[in-house]
Amino acid sequence: MPYELLLTDSTLIKDIKLELESEKKFVKPIYQDGRYKVIRTTITEDDHPLLAKQKSYLLRKYTAGRLCDKNDENNIVGFTRSFLKARNVANFEELISHLPIRYTVYTPLLLFNNSKEKSFNHIKWREFFQLVGLPVKDEYCKQMLSKVFVKLKLTHVAINMPIIEADVMRRPFNIYPLYGELVSPALDVRAEELWDSPTETDFQSTLWCHTIQNGIHQYWAPMFTMFSRGNIKEKKRILDKFQDIEGNDVVDMYAGIGYFTLCYLKRNARKVYCFEINPWSVEALRKGLDANAIDPQRCKIYNESNENCTARIREAVTRKMRIRHINLGLLPTSKPSWPLALEVIRLQYSTSSMNIVSLHIHENVHIIHLQDDSFITKTLNALKAIDKDMCYEAKHLERIKTFAPDIWHICLDVDVKCLELSSLVPLT
Repeated sequence: MPYELLLTDSTLIKDIKLELESEKKFVKPIYQDGRYKVIRTTITEDDHPLLAKQKSYLLRKYTAGRLCDKNDENNIVGFTRSFLKARNVANFEELISHLPIRYTVYTPLLLFNNSKEKSFNHIKWREFFQLVGLPVKDEYCKQMLSKVFVKLKLTHVAINMPIIEADVMRRPFNIYPLYGELVSPALDVRAEELWDSPTETDFQSTLWCHTIQNGIHQYWAPMFTMFSRGNIKEKKRILDKFQDIEGNDVVDMYAGIGYFTLCYLKRNARKVYCFEINPWSVEALRKGLDANAIDPQRCKIYNESNENCTARIREAVTRKMRIRHINLGLLPTSKPSWPLALEVIRLQYSTSSMNIVSLHIHENVHIIHLQDDSFITKTLNALKAIDKDMCYEAKHLERIKTFAPDIWHICLDVDVKCLELSSLVPLT
């Protein structure tokens, strides 16, 4: 089913309509649904860039050829109203007012966004589910999947809660399952060994989700790893813009489930050296390699911190190093890996004639520091302070998505060259 966009800010309509029309994705007419202005599209892909970058409107799917209305059982609101009225729920309109309508489909999981006012985690919905009991709650979810999402073959429902920012492993501790087991009841999700040292049996006893972005298959276990669909724009940039990936090597300092690793490999990188501390993400990356028919020998995965990356790469290299790109994809900041990346570059420059390496530095940056270029200046100065024997040139700054009000997730491309190859020796 295609998507439609729900807006409360009518000033955005013109720009969105023009963007959709430019890609021939706009469907007439624009109509009113309660407090929302609704713009229909022909977009059916969950990972379409126009949907992935959205922050100012809600999404829902609709049945082509008919306008969605509040009583239509083919949309979430209509189905829920019908379900509640059939059971003579007195306060059903209050529940409807707190019903989430923004969601993402990651087969076989339907993942609802969480917000203060519109969430199944809202106190009114929690009280309702507690009152009616588990059988009615399960029946509600089961019917919703079979009626509203009948063609999508979904089996599970959950609420996507915020990631704890201080957790460097980016684990979704707060994901809240509504229907279906995300992990076998036989597993103790409180046990540290399940998170730190999972077995093959553990992997097989967990729900794995799947999506395709830019033609690349990706897998992850939602109970143990996050998935960020918003970086699809940066993935596409890797696939489209960097011709010199092909035949050269790449280092991915924070590989995760393979967000960027798989893109580099699809772009025909000779080899990618990956560092990732979450074993569940490592397993997801392995599944991605298999699903995309990528030779695993081209992807050297280290399930450990990147602190020893220079030594690991030195040990692994069996032929002349050709590292052309180093990806530093950790938010809110990748600064701890900057010295490590320069160590790798210095190692290469001491043994190879390759004279340029591009750093791709991911950060969360306030808009003020982007507008006055102070972020770029401070970044280049910080790199120079780490290693003065290198020359640093900012080539491009990509604004990927808004992370919070006035905060942008960006990627800064910095070309690193050695000032004098003959005198350069490794720092380690």
